[in-house]
Amino acid sequence: MQTTGKTYLALQVSLALTIGSSAIPAFAQEEKQATSELVEIISISRKRPESIQEVPIAVTALSARELEAAGVERPSDFISLIPNVSIVDAANVGDTQVNIRGIISTRDAESTFAYVVDGVLQTNPNSFNEGLTDIAQIEVLKGPQGALYGRNAVAGAILITTEKPSDVMEARIEGGVGNNNSQRYSGMLTGPLADNVFGRIVVAHSTTDGFYENVYLGRDDAVDYLEDTSVKGRLIWEATDDLTYDFRGSYSEAKGGAINFNAVFALPSFVEDFGQSAFFNDVNDHEFIFAFNVPGENEQKTTELSLKADWRNEGFDVTTVVAYNNLEEYLLSDGTSASFYGYELTEQCQTDRATLNNLPVDFGGAGRSDLFGDFLSPFVVLPPGQDFQGVYGPYTPSSCDGYQYQERSQQDYSGEIRFTSNDTDSPLQWIAGVYFANIDRDVVVAYGADLGQGFLRQAYVPADGPNPTDLLFDDTFSTTVLSTFGQIEYDVNDKWEVSFALRYDNESREVANNVPNVSASGFNVNTIVDGVVGPINPAFTANPDGIPDREQSFSQWQPKLTFSYEASDALNLYASYGVGFRSGGFNSIGTEATLDFWFNASGAGTPGDAVDAQLIVPDNYDKEITTSIEFGGKGTFLDNRLKVNSAVFHTKVEDNQFFEFFAGPFGLLRAVTTIDELEIQGFEMDANYRVNDNLSVFAGMGLIDSEIIENKNRPLSVGNEAPQTPKSSYTLGISYDHEITSDLQLTTRIDYQYVGETHFHTLQGEETPTIWDFFGTLGGGVPPGPHSQNFSNAQRDAYSTVNARISIEGEMWTVALWGKNLTDEAYLQEVIPAPEFGGSFVHPSALRSYGLELSMSF
Repeated sequence: MQTTGKTYLALQVSLALTIGSSAIPAFAQEEKQATSELVEIISISRKRPESIQEVPIAVTALSARELEAAGVERPSDFISLIPNVSIVDAANVGDTQVNIRGIISTRDAESTFAYVVDGVLQTNPNSFNEGLTDIAQIEVLKGPQGALYGRNAVAGAILITTEKPSDVMEARIEGGVGNNNSQRYSGMLTGPLADNVFGRIVVAHSTTDGFYENVYLGRDDAVDYLEDTSVKGRLIWEATDDLTYDFRGSYSEAKGGAINFNAVFALPSFVEDFGQSAFFNDVNDHEFIFAFNVPGENEQKTTELSLKADWRNEGFDVTTVVAYNNLEEYLLSDGTSASFYGYELTEQCQTDRATLNNLPVDFGGAGRSDLFGDFLSPFVVLPPGQDFQGVYGPYTPSSCDGYQYQERSQQDYSGEIRFTSNDTDSPLQWIAGVYFANIDRDVVVAYGADLGQGFLRQAYVPADGPNPTDLLFDDTFSTTVLSTFGQIEYDVNDKWEVSFALRYDNESREVANNVPNVSASGFNVNTIVDGVVGPINPAFTANPDGIPDREQSFSQWQPKLTFSYEASDALNLYASYGVGFRSGGFNSIGTEATLDFWFNASGAGTPGDAVDAQLIVPDNYDKEITTSIEFGGKGTFLDNRLKVNSAVFHTKVEDNQFFEFFAGPFGLLRAVTTIDELEIQGFEMDANYRVNDNLSVFAGMGLIDSEIIENKNRPLSVGNEAPQTPKSSYTLGISYDHEITSDLQLTTRIDYQYVGETHFHTLQGEETPTIWDFFGTLGGGVPPGPHSQNFSNAQRDAYSTVNARISIEGEMWTVALWGKNLTDEAYLQEVIPAPEFGGSFVHPSALRSYGLELSMSF
């Protein structure tokens, strides 16, 4: 790939589009159109207030007014408005993966962007997906921001500014209803509490049954349902003219569905073996059936506290921050192991199969095609007496697939002290500071038997319990972070500014195993080897006296150098070089041993000898380093009615952390792997045009070209595109304001979004071995192999959505009618390919939604 040539061409296009617009102002002055200017947005992206058009960073900002007009309620709503930024929100509440310029947040690893709320860096991974209420401004920074924002900011930063407490008493109540039995309510109260003390409290509650139905249970509130309640408070004390304290606290509870996936096979050999094309279907053509007997449930409780103090001194300001976060979360759902007959012989599985099978009635079966699909299309569920012969699917209405239980709990403390120059007349501005964090995270992934006796919601259930555990990963991860950072900005002259930022991060990580050294329950036949029931964590095989703790430190210097040039009053240009860092870490102990046994050849007669996948997935993974070069321009034209911003970038990522999902006879396993080297380059542009007093038009475009350069774990993937990264994305919108009367204002906004085709794995059509190669050696229902997977049909199709909102606003009230995905576009939210399983797990997106909302202020 000729990266240099392509980057240079994109740069020419970018600067031509930006500089070419500089001829517009003269024409506009001749026309002398009496139209309103665009509102100037003040950015805090460099930790000091600046005009967003002068900040030498690719940053998109959305004001409170824009957020309201666009109907933004959750992060996915504003993410969709920004080119080259996308989001996946699938498995459970808060399990979001944000892609900024081709770099993805990774499940079970650290985030790829800094998430900052009112100047406080959030370390809780679920903070990002809380409901957005009482927001003053959102800024999305693209490109490595580690120099100022530190750990994990390899892809960018997202800054949230909430509304400040008022010095006068104010209140607001809001309520809304929508389809799918959706309801949303919130209330806000703010005002003075004492001399120089001001408070603000916001309470919000929302609920929805979701779009999809569990056909086995006959319930429309058991799949993608959600109930979310939060209380947020903010207190500002102006202790003196120079000292201000800002205290924030919040508590939220969320309950929702979890693991709402179907499976789509990617096994071309099965098409020939069984004469059925359904074994190699396009994931986009899948017809979803949710029929699990264990309705997925996810419950979270989150507490966040922070205190920020700002002290103004002669020549510099001092800012100190301390924060505490606590997350308690679990999820319970159906399992995947029925395809591998693990619980085939349990009494409950035998009982279920008598009535829950899709063998046609003419052949003595129950013919439940409504639960499994038509017979052999592709699933084959047979009655008792025909054991170890079917082709089962995951997440079924029978108990044959077992269950899974997970926990993601975290408690952390963090703090920062920062010194910032405040002499605005000086050509030299500077920032210096230190940061620390202590994070304890408990991660549980358990798999076990569904005996039809209910479920204990805990990590380990003994063999005599109602849902005994057969596979368990249970670890406590402890992280200590120490950082120091600084930045200088120097005005060389009236046109040129140079800035240099540098940060040093050190993260010490430890992991301790919490799994008891006991055997599996014996209900899963796949845990029995040579008549002996194995341990519930395979790592005990090599460590019979106990699994040792592990520890490792990761450190990195993160520089950023930026040159900015004021080409004219209307145009600012910049160039930057930056480095981002994401700490390495540990997979759950036992990951490597499990995968080696089932998928990698050892010569010891294990199933892996037949598969020989040659996986390299150790129990630890390396740090990720991102290096990026960017050129951009920001123009303001037509008497400040038109803003055009564009940028080109080239990014190199070393040891890009990538989430892999493994399903097999053991149940399921989640792991973080690394792509040794990845290159990404692209172009983006956004424009906002205030046509007249009433009409505004805005648009965005993002183009990305990516390539995997080296990947030792999946060497066949070299040359493929970066996973979960569409080549193109576009946004287009219009906003129309009309004064009906002196007391009534009409506001209409329509947003269109296009997202291009997307691969979700590094393998994108290359054939690799599957666990079916092992089952082919056993005889029975699976013919001899090879049975390689092929993900050429696992790419998500391009899709587009249209959202709209129309409101009428009075002096103290607003009523609005809104709709999202108005064209009812059916597209996939996520595809999770599992190569060694020989298929993908797919999750649908939200369909058309609409509703009415009312707000009143006092």
